[in-house]
Amino acid sequence: MRENTETGGTINTTGNVEQGTYVQVNDLKMYYEIHGTGIPVLLIHGGMETCQMWHPFLQFFSDDYMLITPDSRAHGRTNNPSQEFSYALMAADMAGLIEVLGLQKPFVAGYSDGGQTALDMAMVYPGLARGYLIGGIYYCMTPEWQATMQGLLGFDGPGKVDFERVLHKNPELVQTLQARHDLFHAAGYWKSFLSQISSQWMVPLNYSAADFAKIVDPLFFFCGDRDVFCPPEQNLEMYRMVNQAEMAVIPNADHFSMAQQFDVVATLMQGFMERITVTL
Repeated sequence: MRENTETGGTINTTGNVEQGTYVQVNDLKMYYEIHGTGIPVLLIHGGMETCQMWHPFLQFFSDDYMLITPDSRAHGRTNNPSQEFSYALMAADMAGLIEVLGLQKPFVAGYSDGGQTALDMAMVYPGLARGYLIGGIYYCMTPEWQATMQGLLGFDGPGKVDFERVLHKNPELVQTLQARHDLFHAAGYWKSFLSQISSQWMVPLNYSAADFAKIVDPLFFFCGDRDVFCPPEQNLEMYRMVNQAEMAVIPNADHFSMAQQFDVVATLMQGFMERITVTL
């Protein structure tokens, strides 16, 4: 058992715990949940989401795996005192969470922003994880993604957001952000949130073949065949630059409809984890 100094509660990192608690990781008061028992699996949600994104997957994995689902930096219940935001920082946060919880060789799975974070972890922290399951990522920004950021998200540059444009063109997004994030921070937090996340999304990743060559842990790429933001062509290129990699393309799925095929994705993820576990 590990004492949680933030809440005074107890955390059992080898079994079930009270759902929802906080722990200090780097400069963050990070919220996370643990479900199930077994081999640890860290599940990193997508941008603008929270740990709730993974709840449909719990029924598939919680009998055989211990699932750790945090809210990432500035998302949901997790704060971001510095208001700094980058995949490198988020990778350090997740590596720090693994250390604080004393997790031994967890699997790390992430989708979209969570996948980009996991990719950064694989490059920077070799040997930290048993394997990585990375979905919905890119290494070169597509024109479709650029247009979406400037139009529907109101991004004019890193840290520069036209909030009136967002309210006019995408009021549903504002309502969603208020429900997911303002609720745990303050009214109007969604504006600060968009400013922070734009400082990450508007900056080119600039990964090189040498960066992918740093990856030594088993890695599974998956993507939708209709994903124009994170296209399968880019995933194939990344797959070819990584040793011990596998790849799957989900039919009839774009970046967002992937959530409607979580049973397919869960089956693929489980197969990869079982193959890696058997070989260890």
